[in-house]
Amino acid sequence: MAPAEVAILNACAAKLGVDVTRETVGRLGRFLDLLLEWNRRVPVTGERDPERILQQHVIDCLAPGLWLPASGLVIDVGSGAGFPGIILGCLRPDLELVLIEARRRPTSFLREAIRVIPLPAARAVELRAEDAPREPGLGGGADVVVSRALRLPLFLGLAAPLLAPHGSVIAMQTPRSAATVGRDAGGLVLA
Repeated sequence: MAPAEVAILNACAAKLGVDVTRETVGRLGRFLDLLLEWNRRVPVTGERDPERILQQHVIDCLAPGLWLPASGLVIDVGSGAGFPGIILGCLRPDLELVLIEARRRPTSFLREAIRVIPLPAARAVELRAEDAPREPGLGGGADVVVSRALRLPLFLGLAAPLLAPHGSVIAMQTPRSAATVGRDAGGLVLA
């Protein structure tokens, strides 16, 4: 990661209240390098510009770091290119992290990212989220279930059977999608 990108990352993380260590920056740099390399050969994400990936994806995915548990299982549903799961793993490599992705190509990328960064407590599974609760250790076992890729009503239905008692859901929504929650979720209001 270029010094200017590190400066942007550090400034934005500070605004979010997220502590980004030198080790975290190193892991994020390895992830970005791998993502750009894969994008040249086998597209993993539509975005190709490193600065835009950093600003629109990586920094955004640091925000849930404030709500990660001290220990326990974190599940990312619909991981795609690793947003937010891999970013959260780079931030907190000590947490058990399961990245659920139904498509083979993104799952292969996620497995390679976990190996290269490395994130020894993480694993990527090629699995439909609807089937995840039947997998050993996933159903009813997550302290946090997070997603950036799914509309809220769908995500909540998929997350509920994965949560441990007193677990938390982190639904990353755009302002536009969040504005439709009341309409789509039958008046559901989140605070």
